[in-house]
Amino acid sequence: MEKQISSLRALLFDKDGTLVDLRATWVPRYHAAARALARSAALSESFAFELLRRLGWDPATGRLDGTSPLLWATSRAIAEHWAAQPEFRASERGREELVALALSRLEDDERFPPRPLGDVQTLFARLEARGFRLGLASMDREASVRRAAERLGIAGRLAFVAGCDSGFGTKPAPGMVFGFCAALGLSPREVAVIGDSPADLAMGRAAGCGLVLAVRSGGAAVEDLAPLADRVLETVHELEALFERSSARAGASCSRRRGKSSAKLHGR
Repeated sequence: MEKQISSLRALLFDKDGTLVDLRATWVPRYHAAARALARSAALSESFAFELLRRLGWDPATGRLDGTSPLLWATSRAIAEHWAAQPEFRASERGREELVALALSRLEDDERFPPRPLGDVQTLFARLEARGFRLGLASMDREASVRRAAERLGIAGRLAFVAGCDSGFGTKPAPGMVFGFCAALGLSPREVAVIGDSPADLAMGRAAGCGLVLAVRSGGAAVEDLAPLADRVLETVHELEALFERSSARAGASCSRRRGKSSAKLHGR
């Protein structure tokens, strides 16, 4: 892994679950959207929980299944899935009206502002100081991604921002990585992708990235992340320690090689 890390020049981050607290930011949005849809069709509160269950939310634990679309799908895709449920066929509202209702909750940045996972602002400052170019690749809309970056205090450090509507395609396809590389004049081997869902990691693999790192902060299980990741970290705040250890091992290896070369020159 030392060789992989030493070749890196840029880091492409997922947003939600990686830099933004998914539980504090998005789970309330999902609940609000599901409740609004249930009320619009005069259905009970329990049906709102059923909508969440159908997309991988476990009400007993309050956690999302590792493959849940709520971890990686676009807000519109989630809204359209819910609006298409058979219980809404008798609703007076049309499908597009139901989609719009759900989106009004899912995209409400004022009522549900993004909550950072720790001191993301300082982390990005330190990573930039190490010489890394930084980018965001999210399944949220680009305008929303940029607003979140402003709220997190990292907008000025970003060399690239991509959302689901930026023209690079969606995860797990590799288009966002290729867009990042094109913008910076880099090859995928010089880029690390850091994300909390299998879709993030599959995007990095499909693009041929030099390093693919998973974080558990989004709630996905290790068994869902490990097969696609070079390393599974608890949070993005372990990145610096990973880079430090890699640099130390690389330095030690270089010193040993120099020692052997010196010994040969002196006939030992």
